[in-house]
Amino acid sequence: MGLFDDDKVNLTALRQKAYNYRWATLDAGIIPLTAADPDFPVAEPIVRAIHDYSKDGYFSYGPAEGLMEFKTAVAQWFDLRHNAPVDANCILPVNSAAFGLFTAAQCVLHRGDNAIIPDPVDFLFRKSIENAGAEVKTTLLDKNTGEFDISHLDRLVDKKTKALFICNPNNPLGLSISVDHLNALIAFAERHDLWIVSDEIWADIDHLKTVTSMASRHLNNYPKRIIVSGLSKNFGMAGLRVGYIIAPDLLTYQKMLYVSQHQSTAFGLSGIAQAAGTAALLESAYWLDEFLIHLKKMRALTLDFIEKMDAFSSVAPNATYLAFPKLKATDRSSEQWVKMMLAKSKVALVPGGKHWFEKSSEGHIRICYATSEGILTEAFERMLAVKDQLF
Repeated sequence: MGLFDDDKVNLTALRQKAYNYRWATLDAGIIPLTAADPDFPVAEPIVRAIHDYSKDGYFSYGPAEGLMEFKTAVAQWFDLRHNAPVDANCILPVNSAAFGLFTAAQCVLHRGDNAIIPDPVDFLFRKSIENAGAEVKTTLLDKNTGEFDISHLDRLVDKKTKALFICNPNNPLGLSISVDHLNALIAFAERHDLWIVSDEIWADIDHLKTVTSMASRHLNNYPKRIIVSGLSKNFGMAGLRVGYIIAPDLLTYQKMLYVSQHQSTAFGLSGIAQAAGTAALLESAYWLDEFLIHLKKMRALTLDFIEKMDAFSSVAPNATYLAFPKLKATDRSSEQWVKMMLAKSKVALVPGGKHWFEKSSEGHIRICYATSEGILTEAFERMLAVKDQLF
């Protein structure tokens, strides 16, 4: 019996606990292929770590800088899994990767500055920059490669441009950025003295071994790099809010610690979440490895479904557990189409659209396939059965 067999999905628990457009927010009978959160329970060492942390009954404040055992575990993970040397002393545990983006933006931007983000990308990029009082500039990505147009980036830069934010692998495209293109982005940032903020929350969901961290030894050295990540996608720990930021040096780390407001105790990552995160990184790689094997099969099922769904363009994501096909032969918006599919098939999807993934995502829909083979197969069968009613 495997960790990701059909019977490992506990629908009773999911309908009680899985919010954010998932099982607990939808009517009975609806299958959500929506928020990017696995339908499977976490690895046993994570559960055990939470139990062991709790059994003495103490839940005291931890250090504002985070627990060193967790910071060390993150550094070891990057070194062993991503060939990326990072200093544990420059890692700041935060309450989710989303808060990490907000903190990074506060660290490198001031009111009146601007920063460049890719289009498409998750809406949190725009919100983090605007929350810092800065302006957002967008640049289109090649939806087949996930690459930027460097010449367009050069034209976007003005004296108020302070940073380039990237998502690698990209949500929603499911594409990673090649080593050569990452070096081209580094050269661009160096040319204009910009910070690179790299969201790498999806870096461990790498189907074709193509993902390279911004901290990798394979890249040209550049000091103005900040990495944001967490344990929601690779270890299914979204509700534990385990995120972290990796600064390039101690001076930047101290600035991040200051703007995070951890020292006020108003913000910060709980000790129990860091204990769980340490167990994930040090003891649960076997779970992730088996998850990746399962996802490889779910990815194949998803791509086969997209080919059968005449209304969708072909896609070939090489990372994440997302697919982002474009709708064909319809004048309906993504949101209208998703609502119709929900009504007719009882399958929930995420639409494209500016408030989700920036302007160029309109006309696309996002499918999350981090569920069981049985659930995914049923969802696809339902949608195929009604496809002729939507066009």
